[in-house]
Amino acid sequence: MIHFFQQQYAYAVDINQQATSSNFQCLRSNSYSTVFVRAYKPDGSGSVDYNGVPNINMAYNAGLGIEVYMTPNPTSGKAASAQVDEVVSALVNGGINVRTIWIQVTSPVNWNSNQVTNTNFINQAIQRLRSRGIRPGVYTNNYDWQQITNQASGLGSDVMLWYWNVYSSGVSGETAPNFTDFRPFGNWNTASVKQFGQYESVCGFTCNRDVYPLSGVALKQKFMNTAKTIRDKQIYVGSIGL
Repeated sequence: MIHFFQQQYAYAVDINQQATSSNFQCLRSNSYSTVFVRAYKPDGSGSVDYNGVPNINMAYNAGLGIEVYMTPNPTSGKAASAQVDEVVSALVNGGINVRTIWIQVTSPVNWNSNQVTNTNFINQAIQRLRSRGIRPGVYTNNYDWQQITNQASGLGSDVMLWYWNVYSSGVSGETAPNFTDFRPFGNWNTASVKQFGQYESVCGFTCNRDVYPLSGVALKQKFMNTAKTIRDKQIYVGSIGL
């Protein structure tokens, strides 16, 4: 008899706002495993989101897994490497050990009209993350990637993908919370995370909903991360895909 493996998924949300401890405790109580916290925003020429470190601490205290993303400003004239340095320094100075940072590459209207310029900006950010010992990820989808980079494909196999696919905002616009709709594009043949719902009300947040595969390897890594965090009494962000 052949037994087919059915992929299991863990649920997450991504946020870009100030939160409270009760918000994160509510997430944990409602079977969410991870929260993606914005730590850099495009305001001005690009700036640290100072809600990031407090949100990370509260998520940690609630027992949630934590990922960090940055929304850079690609048109400000501030180098991508400088924007990466700013967010990494803010996290490290806040006592956070950073293993992964996801770079948001969405909303083509916020990017340069020159796709080569955009690709160079993204590559510079990725290279800076690597030089800091941090694994890079990108949050985008096929349409955004086409419009912003003309399907750039030379980023490197270590760059993880967090893709989004929704029909519209709100619960009624969700797609299936799995990866059955994924098709290779640009740099990626596989994905690590999917955003399947946008602008929903969850535990006092207005946020987006995500899933990621919870494989045996991921479970083992999760337990290892938890043990290491307890042993070192330090907060680590970034474990999906590692």
